[in-house]
Amino acid sequence: MILPLAATAQRPSAFIERGDMAADAGQWEEAYAFYYQAYVRDSTEFDHLTRMATASRMLKEYDESLRMYREAYEKDEGKLFPEGLFWIAMLEKMQGDYEAAQRDFRKYTKKINKDKKSQLYQRALKETESCVWALNYKKKPFRDSLTHYTMQGGEKQSENYAWSKKDSVIFSFYKNDKAKWELWSGLFVDSTISKASSIASDSVSIANVCFDKNGYAYFTRCGIDGCGIWRTDSPGLDFSKASPLRTINAQGANSTMPWIAKIGGDEYLFFSSNRPLGKGKMDIWYAKKSNDTFINPENAGDVINTAEDELSPHYYKDRLYFSSELHAGFGGQDIFFSKGNPTSWVIPENMGLAINSSLNDLLYRNESDSVAYFSSNRRVEGKVSTCCNDIFRIKKNKVVVVKDSTGNAIASAGIISFEELNKVLPVTLYFHNDEPNPRSVDTTTTKSYGETYSAYINMMKEYEQENTKGLSGERAEDEQYEVNDFFDLKVKKGWQDLELFSRLMLKELEAGRSIRLSIRGFASPRAKSDYNKKLTQRRIQSLVNELEQREQGVLKKYIDGTAANGARLYFEALPFGEEQSDKAVSDDLVNIKESIFSRSARLERKIEVQAVVEVPTIVPFDSLYIERTEHDFGRIGKYDVVKTQFIIENKGNTILVMDSVVAACGCTEPVLSQMILNPGERATIDVGFNPFGARGPQEKELTLYPKGLAPSRMKIRANVN
Repeated sequence: MILPLAATAQRPSAFIERGDMAADAGQWEEAYAFYYQAYVRDSTEFDHLTRMATASRMLKEYDESLRMYREAYEKDEGKLFPEGLFWIAMLEKMQGDYEAAQRDFRKYTKKINKDKKSQLYQRALKETESCVWALNYKKKPFRDSLTHYTMQGGEKQSENYAWSKKDSVIFSFYKNDKAKWELWSGLFVDSTISKASSIASDSVSIANVCFDKNGYAYFTRCGIDGCGIWRTDSPGLDFSKASPLRTINAQGANSTMPWIAKIGGDEYLFFSSNRPLGKGKMDIWYAKKSNDTFINPENAGDVINTAEDELSPHYYKDRLYFSSELHAGFGGQDIFFSKGNPTSWVIPENMGLAINSSLNDLLYRNESDSVAYFSSNRRVEGKVSTCCNDIFRIKKNKVVVVKDSTGNAIASAGIISFEELNKVLPVTLYFHNDEPNPRSVDTTTTKSYGETYSAYINMMKEYEQENTKGLSGERAEDEQYEVNDFFDLKVKKGWQDLELFSRLMLKELEAGRSIRLSIRGFASPRAKSDYNKKLTQRRIQSLVNELEQREQGVLKKYIDGTAANGARLYFEALPFGEEQSDKAVSDDLVNIKESIFSRSARLERKIEVQAVVEVPTIVPFDSLYIERTEHDFGRIGKYDVVKTQFIIENKGNTILVMDSVVAACGCTEPVLSQMILNPGERATIDVGFNPFGARGPQEKELTLYPKGLAPSRMKIRANVN
């Protein structure tokens, strides 16, 4: 932290003045330090707090910023600083709290509804839609490998991916104390960047390098006049001899993040810029090469660009990858792709979770068809601050298709064939307290889920009344919003998901495929554990009843096993009762509001269809042989990384398909050499163990999931010095 004015006699206004000057220059670390000094001298001044909150947000210290915005809002409920509520909602979204963010965006638009043409009002409307999109997003299985790379030197630094070949990498490097970007190179070794050193350092910032087919380097150079795109005067990495692209850089505008691509025999330069005639702030632009010069930059258009920032374009095999702040996403910048070419783009598609997070994800780059990189300031294990970006690698795993004697695909390694069904999962269905069949010790019911759903929806007004008792004004309004959102975004959405899921499942059954649904039951801790387990069994049975009755009983023959095509619908019930409930949920029988009507209690009363798998041909239980199921590494150092290998074999006479192998902790990442074993084939499970500084005896479990067989478990042990 910089504390530029040590003299305690300085008036707060002097610090504010200097802080504003630093903020205008984009020096947010310095601005925060000045604002902090003003706040220390007078913590009652409202503007001191809001300025600190804004500086923290610009430094990407989102948790601290949210705390200060909330503190400011509590003082005046948005009368002096109404945009503070907008930023509270934005920061809630970046924490992944989409319901709270949606409510606060909606509350913000209500507060300033006389200013509907303002930029923040219009953005709040879009962000509300984005929160609903995020809440309705169904997480798809991420079956690729994701590696997080770190570099020694502390947290106050960023590494932004630029270019790589095999294990060599060039990246943009930023240290907050230097307040400028440099280009560095290094080697990827395990999950670290080693042998890192500067290859381009100047009094100004240099970043975002890419190369054309002849080896010339294009990069961003930022000085006192802003940022522009430059090119080296000769092939290679001599950045000291370079020239600006005068046909690309516009006076008074910033142009950055270049990418060279060949499309239809022509070379194009893609870049991000706020040059005149754009659609928003930073837009994606492109220019075609003619006689060794990129000419006539064109805006990528409304399909790609929005009123906010679009950054880091990357064109690879008919897809334009870029990051956007306003297209429907999970948080700050999300990574999208759009199929097409400069003359025609299709609607961008969000690349989904694992690649995207609730924070900022950008600079997606394909090294090859199987390896890609991006940068993110997301939270990962051991990382506290969100100030700075790290580099992540995606390694795409091969999908091996198994075919039967007629040439039809019967399984894909690690991938369930019901792709559309899995997009709907999980299907989450909610219940009123003690429904169905209240005050019963039965484990079954004749009621269908549809009956309990209709009764639950009709109780929405009662839930509003119970949750607003004793409240008035904005607090009562907030509770009313929350109850309405819960019924709209969770209860009703669950019913809609069930309708879609049922239709898709019927198609698979009619095609002759047998299906097993895994359904997990939950309950709030209001009643005793044994009672709650029976209650969750009744809730699961209500779903079975619902499916039997749907569309004049079209699914019943598959449940009964009487379908002419032999397809069956099986149910795997997992009644967890209260064992998985949030420990903060009230079990006070007297406090009805907290134990029945509160949001936390409502969230626990549910069942989830969590998995759907095709039931394979019956596999003999002894087909899978594991050579050993335990390994002891003995005594190791707390920073040692040790490895071992388990061997499995198919001793049966049918193909064995492994769905996955999962570790119970993040200290190891087991790798299965092959997912499909023909009769007599062997495979290995490579297991590494990293104690991450832990001490003493350690025992970790791995679970292998073969299709059609019960899971098999293995253990590794170590005694860490």
